Amino acid sequence: MKDDDKLAMILAQLRWLRLPGMARALEALLTRATKTNMTPLDIVGALADAEKASRIESAIKRRVRDARFPEISTIDAFDFSFDASRRKAKARYLALADLGFLERGVCPIFVGPPGTGKTFLARALAYRACQATKSVLCTSAPRMLNDLQGAELHGSVERALRKYTRPALLVIDDFAVLEMDTAQAKLAFQVISDRYERRRSTCITTNRPFKDWPKVFPDALNAQIIAERLTESADVFLLEKSYRHRHPK
Repeated sequence: MKDDDKLAMILAQLRWLRLPGMARALEALLTRATKTNMTPLDIVGALADAEKASRIESAIKRRVRDARFPEISTIDAFDFSFDASRRKAKARYLALADLGFLERGVCPIFVGPPGTGKTFLARALAYRACQATKSVLCTSAPRMLNDLQGAELHGSVERALRKYTRPALLVIDDFAVLEMDTAQAKLAFQVISDRYERRRSTCITTNRPFKDWPKVFPDALNAQIIAERLTESADVFLLEKSYRHRHPK
């Protein structure tokens, strides 16, 4: 059998075995092995590295897709020098990038008026978690509550709740911004409480300081309990100046 035929057969076998990284790397690796006198063990090791890298890349793409980012944000694109609140937050925020907070169930919370970068920072953290192949879901509070209410009407709320309670990191944008009715408040309580009990990190952005949350929830006690469960183990970032007004007219 000619070498080209052998190569084609091996590539077909690798694809059948679902080893796409090895299949993509094999031909170039064989050429390199001939030029550099690689040992059989070197070749096997390089093939294993190629397959590992391929699987990590696929896992990251899957995590990013499942996270449902409206827009990808990256930490390096954030201007921490813009104002004092950002400069003050920088070291503490960058410390979260090692993702140790996920193991401890810490909740990153970003509080401030519109345009201060809350959503950007939350999404950048979520994207960093995806790059580490952690399960992530990004949503807004209205979208999540509408989804859960719809599921409740169709008798599938338990399954819908699992979508929000299972990820290692749940990002809820605009939490406690719009007033909730009793049914919505109950669903929000279920999500936050379930994640609290499982020690899973919930990242939220909000325009309202915690003291104003009773204005949003129909039951002040409900607002207090949710706030306490989010902040029991939290890293709270207070952002002040809107970046949208950096060029006043």
